[in-house]
Amino acid sequence: MEERSLAPVLGALDECIEKYCEDRKKRVDGFIERHFSTQETIDIQKKSFHLDLLFNPLNALWSIPYLTLKKSIEILDKLGWTKLTPIMEKIPSGIKTGYQKEVEKLIAKELLDYEALILEFHNHPTINKLITTKELTLNEIKIKNEINKEVDKYSSSQAMITDLSGTVMTLLMGWYFFGDKTLGVFGMGNRIARKIAHDKAASGFVFGEKLGSAFYNVFPPMPTQTQVYMATLGVGILLTAFSVLAAIMSDPLRKRFGLHKKNFNNLIENLEEKLFLQLKKEVKTSLRKANQNTRQQIQAS
Repeated sequence: MEERSLAPVLGALDECIEKYCEDRKKRVDGFIERHFSTQETIDIQKKSFHLDLLFNPLNALWSIPYLTLKKSIEILDKLGWTKLTPIMEKIPSGIKTGYQKEVEKLIAKELLDYEALILEFHNHPTINKLITTKELTLNEIKIKNEINKEVDKYSSSQAMITDLSGTVMTLLMGWYFFGDKTLGVFGMGNRIARKIAHDKAASGFVFGEKLGSAFYNVFPPMPTQTQVYMATLGVGILLTAFSVLAAIMSDPLRKRFGLHKKNFNNLIENLEEKLFLQLKKEVKTSLRKANQNTRQQIQAS
């Protein structure tokens, strides 16, 4: 047994990963066509529609506070105050919906398929020889986890865009009806409840509705808690409808405008870099041990 040089092995490793990633890119168009039409999106949504009906508006409400917090911590990090950065990494961008989980499974299993990468290693004469002689050990679980980690990052970023679109639609509704771009669900609910209380009081005014409306413009009546709750619930239902619509239409729209293809290619390119860095460490460790064993055997003989 002879000592192995690191450079040829790393070159072979890079060839395998590059070939795997090129093959994955060739599969992107077919993958998008199969899974991101409007009908396919609806079919996947149906599997977890009831839970997602709750999660989608919650994620939409959380999206802007999360992004504000994230950007604030990024600014502090650039200024040299890094204590909050590890905490931010643990804060979720939202609740993962059933639809999101299903899409992640499809990407990981059908598009990326870690077993295809393992097959590339075994088909490469240099890498396969090292695996066969047990000079090189590749941790398949770590490879699979690295792929799943990148899929999770990709999925979270896409979900954040969808959640933001639902929130933006709600804010636009507040601006259109109330002339206020900052109104959220509770703010709009309160405004609607006040309008209901005003109109109800004006309609029962002793000198007529027109005078009543003018009077209660100056001395606005306070809405009841029931009116506030019901109005806020109505806005919440509308937000839910916007969020579900955004979730259903986001993937078909990304497909229509070519965003899915661009994003998946970026995902594969990022994965290529991450896989090489991870496996490079494993190869170095394995070859170092193998070379030490070779030297010991030479010395013993």
